Amino acid sequence: MQKVETIYQQSILPLPNGEKLRLAAIILQNLTNHEKSKKPALDLLRELPNTRVFSSLKDVDNHLKAERESWDN
Repeated sequence: MQKVETIYQQSILPLPNGEKLRLAAIILQNLTNHEKSKKPALDLLRELPNTRVFSSLKDVDNHLKAERESWDN
């Protein structure tokens, strides 16, 4: 793999300034997206549109209890 300095000198330095800025924006966007993917799962779930099936933990417990009881019947 080429060193970053070599890549910069050979591929980036010759670019016009506008293209360098565009490349920088692409790299920053990629890094930002990568950092977002490191969020805890609970934070990611909280960011989803409000499509929750259960409104409380009690509702979840009741549902699971009913499911377990249905296995026994």
